[in-house]
Amino acid sequence: MSSRARFARAIDSQFQHLGREATYIPATQAAMTIRVIARRPEQLFELGEGRVHGEDAELEFRVSEVPQPHRGDEIQLEGRVYRLEAEPRLDLHQLVWIAPALPVERE
Repeated sequence: MSSRARFARAIDSQFQHLGREATYIPATQAAMTIRVIARRPEQLFELGEGRVHGEDAELEFRVSEVPQPHRGDEIQLEGRVYRLEAEPRLDLHQLVWIAPALPVERE
């Protein structure tokens, strides 16, 4: 078995155990069910003499489920909708998309 196949199996296992079911809503196609791992990396911003703590969501999802995501696409996860705020980037092994996302307020 190739190293890429081993990584793909490990990623699939990770998403099966840690991922949550979500709905991917692209701007130009029909919605689809995928598995997503949501992360909230902490960031500290300097603001004058103080610091501001920020936690923007980063959503990870598999290339095998979403081959070409785009900025502006949405993901519905656990009752909330998140909009991809930048073009998603690939991880080191090019098996997982990593996308910064912000919650969308619906009226």
